[in-house]
Amino acid sequence: MAVSLTVSATINGAAYSDSLAGGDTGIDMGQVSNGAFSPLIDQPTNDGYLAVWVRHNAVVDPITSSGLFCQQYSGTYGGADSAANDFTTLKAMGFASAGSTANNSNGDWQGLAWEMDYDVVQATQFDPARIGSGGGAGSNVFIIGDGVLGSEDGIDLSSAFILKAAAMAVESGGSPVAPSAPEDGKIGKSGDTTLGDRCFLRGRFYLNTGAITGGIMQFDTVFNYSHTA
Repeated sequence: MAVSLTVSATINGAAYSDSLAGGDTGIDMGQVSNGAFSPLIDQPTNDGYLAVWVRHNAVVDPITSSGLFCQQYSGTYGGADSAANDFTTLKAMGFASAGSTANNSNGDWQGLAWEMDYDVVQATQFDPARIGSGGGAGSNVFIIGDGVLGSEDGIDLSSAFILKAAAMAVESGGSPVAPSAPEDGKIGKSGDTTLGDRCFLRGRFYLNTGAITGGIMQFDTVFNYSHTA
């Protein structure tokens, strides 16, 4: 049978369907100012992120080899440049990212980052010290295009970032709890208390202080996975 994902803002919510420039729907990450990040609640305290919950409808087995990557926007483009140029810009920003601090206090960080620890504390979410460098313990922050794992990472299927075990959770009465033995890339079927039946990611878009162009940028974030039934 076919197995599909639901990508939502809340643990049991409907799929994201924000209205996007150009007329399609997806995820709108909001506005960002130079030297800051989006979504932003309070920069000094490192507060703010895009909540992304991932679940699936398989009824027999978990999905495996689950990861994410970005690619050129495939919808009706409504940005300020072009779909191709936006993707080139996104990759270049990640590759040039200097890391900075988690809250970008010195304005160096740029590009799209993903936090893959579902219960990380606010003070250390997106900490550059935890940027993935081969999957070691604690390496749960990843930047699209940054080149840590290869010349450019997270920009196609072959360089996709695997969803980390630390991002897995179990839905219990509308709240997440820790699974007993989560594994990288595996999301269990509903009620799986061993692997977890949800994956929780936090996303941020950083803009460096020196950025000189503005306007709407659009790109696709793609989830890849393997399944049986």
